[in-house]
Amino acid sequence: MTSAVQIGHDLNIDSLSKFYGGFTALDNVSLEVKRGEFLTLLGPSGSGKTTLLMSIAGFVQPDRGDILLDQRSIAHLPPERRNFGMVFQGYALFPHMSVYDNVAFPLKVRKRPVAEIKDKVDAALDLVQLASRADRYPSQLSGGQQQRVALARAMVFTPHLLLLDEPLSALDKKLRAELQEELKRLHKRVGLTFIYVTHDQDEALSMSDRIVVMRDGKVVQQGAPGALYDRPATSFVADFLGKSNFLRGTVETHTAEGFVLTRQGVRIAQASAAGERPPIGQEVVIALRPEKITVATGGRPHDNALKGIVSEWNYFGSQFRLVVDTLEFGAIAVVIPTWKYGEPPAAGQPVTIGWDRGAGTLVDDA
Repeated sequence: MTSAVQIGHDLNIDSLSKFYGGFTALDNVSLEVKRGEFLTLLGPSGSGKTTLLMSIAGFVQPDRGDILLDQRSIAHLPPERRNFGMVFQGYALFPHMSVYDNVAFPLKVRKRPVAEIKDKVDAALDLVQLASRADRYPSQLSGGQQQRVALARAMVFTPHLLLLDEPLSALDKKLRAELQEELKRLHKRVGLTFIYVTHDQDEALSMSDRIVVMRDGKVVQQGAPGALYDRPATSFVADFLGKSNFLRGTVETHTAEGFVLTRQGVRIAQASAAGERPPIGQEVVIALRPEKITVATGGRPHDNALKGIVSEWNYFGSQFRLVVDTLEFGAIAVVIPTWKYGEPPAAGQPVTIGWDRGAGTLVDDA
């Protein structure tokens, strides 16, 4: 269980489809998972992420397509012959076994020598910081400790890769955040390929090397967390991965930096990425993150300014979250640091909000 940055394996999903009667759970999904990568499958309920994970594990048999590990097909192999570690939401620990015996179980099934079992179990428990609790039973552990036992058991036999199905969703917010950090550190130490399923956007953003966003059995966008957050391709991705405002208008003119859209007489400047040049007269949608908007305080003017009235606000310690009602674009969410605002906002307060032309992103309305 020492650091081994090359023990991960490449996995390729090739045109995978799965049908349940008239329902399409996976729709021609192709995906490459790189050796040693922490890849997260993210999507709402029914998006196909768990079906994809269970197909990789061998618990679901796809109707079409192939699964390749290091370029060799494993689609025909039963789960026990794929040598994948699996961590479930419910831990799935044996209640009548001690922590030590739970972790040793995969090695005993594989009929490994007693000395080897001891060495590997001790190393695995050290890795998850539970060596001192080896003699305890699951009922004597906290939820976070049980989850770490499940992780140790999944990694003790040096699997080809580790599959994690919403493993932290049963934990409270604080413990969840702590284990997110532990999991990321663990990934770096052991070098395994991790495939992680979640519907939690913050979890995906904070832990992943790459995020695959799924919807209706399809991959709708994939990329590094920062790239997906800053450049969502569709309104669905922009709204599911974080929160966004959507400004709808008509392209009025092109500029050196991008274009200008208009709505009810208000003109909004928008920078374009390479190749983005919607034709004049086309209806477009701009996704604008709430934290990229400021409330005017007499500082540097922005490229865009819009008048409105604060309809509601909430205090979250380090930030205020406001809803500003505007005549032209409706309700716009704004997130600002409390230290920048001065006096707390008030419902009914007139404000001017502003943002730079590069703050928003042109998205497909899908």
